[in-house]
Amino acid sequence: MKANRAVVLLGALMLLTSNPTSAQERTSRIEIEAGVITTRNMEIHGYNQGNATEGWKKSGADVRVEYWSTRQNDWNYGVVFQPLNLNYSGVLTNNLNYQGQVFRAGDPATLSYQFPTLRFTANYPVFQQAGSDSYLRAGGSAIIRYARIGLSSPSASFVSTNLIALPTFNIESNTAIGNGYSIFTRSDFLPGIDGNVFLDGLFDIFIGVRKSLGDGKSVDAGLRMFFGGYNPNTPDDYANRIFFNSFVLRYSW
Repeated sequence: MKANRAVVLLGALMLLTSNPTSAQERTSRIEIEAGVITTRNMEIHGYNQGNATEGWKKSGADVRVEYWSTRQNDWNYGVVFQPLNLNYSGVLTNNLNYQGQVFRAGDPATLSYQFPTLRFTANYPVFQQAGSDSYLRAGGSAIIRYARIGLSSPSASFVSTNLIALPTFNIESNTAIGNGYSIFTRSDFLPGIDGNVFLDGLFDIFIGVRKSLGDGKSVDAGLRMFFGGYNPNTPDDYANRIFFNSFVLRYSW
């Protein structure tokens, strides 16, 4: 992914949505998310090789904590932390060559996968329906993500770590449907530029039903999808692609 192009696009989006501040007071908001995360796709593959972990599945706890500083008709600022730690076991479905080691198809193996993220978000209203809770916000996020992948089989093993900061676009919307209910969505995404738009990018999407409880409190029930990855660029290297689904409840106050 070419982050410099994404930074330019993100900066342009923020400039387009900038506007003088409103006179309303800024308020704080905390959002807690919990649910079950399931693996739709876990892919570990070498250069010009097939997926060595095809069909590997694992479920676990999904937890997410968010803090938001909000102001109507102005910028909202958020800090979001989401840990992710899953341990897999299975049979390797394809060979994997990595740094002189060969993981052989047919061998049993274990995989430790950690992917915690910390993000800083700013978004601004580009549409607000008068007399309604319906709105659309746009902005961007800076995501700091740490990845730790440990793969072990009888013939080889490795532990790979990586820390990187990525800029993403941010879209948030709320569509009122009556009786205090609405359709709420908030997404961070960075499309792939030189490869597959979806599989070589980074997407974190939540969509659900929100129920307002009054006094700034609400409950959401919905689906979170987290997916993306990349291809290895050199021989004797590997890459990772993932797709997770989470069925979650969110409480905000």
